[in-house]
Amino acid sequence: MEYEFEVYGNTAPTTLEPDNTDPLARIGNIARLADRHGFEGLLVYYQHETLDPWVTASAIMQQTARVTPLIALQPNSLPPFTAAKIVHSLVALYGRRVDLNLITGGNEGELRQVGDLVDHDGRFERALEYMSVLRALLTTNERLDHEGQHYAFRGLRTFTCLPPDHQPRIFVPGSSEAGRRVARAIGDVALTHPEPADRFAENFAKPRSGEIRLGVRFGIIARESDDEAWEAARARSTESRVGRLQVRLRKNSDSDHIRRMAHVAEEGELHDDVYWTGPYRNGRGYMPYLVGSYDRVAAYARRYLDCGARTILLGSMANEAEFEHVGIVLSRLRGADSANARATERLIS
Repeated sequence: MEYEFEVYGNTAPTTLEPDNTDPLARIGNIARLADRHGFEGLLVYYQHETLDPWVTASAIMQQTARVTPLIALQPNSLPPFTAAKIVHSLVALYGRRVDLNLITGGNEGELRQVGDLVDHDGRFERALEYMSVLRALLTTNERLDHEGQHYAFRGLRTFTCLPPDHQPRIFVPGSSEAGRRVARAIGDVALTHPEPADRFAENFAKPRSGEIRLGVRFGIIARESDDEAWEAARARSTESRVGRLQVRLRKNSDSDHIRRMAHVAEEGELHDDVYWTGPYRNGRGYMPYLVGSYDRVAAYARRYLDCGARTILLGSMANEAEFEHVGIVLSRLRGADSANARATERLIS
């Protein structure tokens, strides 16, 4: 069976450190590669130490023809009417859609820094109210009256109405019941870092069957042979005491999917001979990686599509070669591998 699915990449966190030279060129390079390789969009991070996601999204749109920024939006970072103005401005300036990744705060340290003491489920409730206001501001220019638990507005009018084809799609990360409730209410894509395929089918996909579109987030390290892929993977990952400690701490996180991933990582570095937790175990990432030959990785990724996933959000890729290796896997996943993927293989071999 062939599946239609979409692929998003990510820009990788662009830090504010003084030695981070020419971030505009690096962001532009990744964005143009994503554009050239047919990606739907690019995730733009929100963290205290990274460049502002809205400004980064503007840089992506300025340097590409069709890539859609998937902008991390945390409700405690700016009021909904400000988000509406920025979304509207980006669409007006560049003539295409932006998408929103509605994050509620998985980094408890950052939340404490800004005095955000709302508990896990409360943050999702706030996000739901936030998005109801933002949706209203993006769908009408009429005055808005709103009285809620977290927001109150009287006759608010922002003139930010967008046509239907330019409305942002809302991604809701998380796997808890609170996240699931918000995803059903206002989301377009329910997104998670998946567990190994069989466990994902039982714990995440099956309970959500018939709900909204499912999205999975993982990295891919694939080469012509398993040995070549694992050589590339091991070059990126070194076990560390700090990483092991982080895994133990994440088992107590109030984020459901972070806890799930921590348990998977502590059980072992490798599952099903493909699903690899190396970067998670060494503190260099939150997502799993699929590692192996093109065919092996494509076959494993297809198991997530079999579970109903239709959006794939990939880990960071920094250069043309990495996009090409991933492109072969995606071609085989789409069933278009015979001519195009083989030609790409010859180019990079």
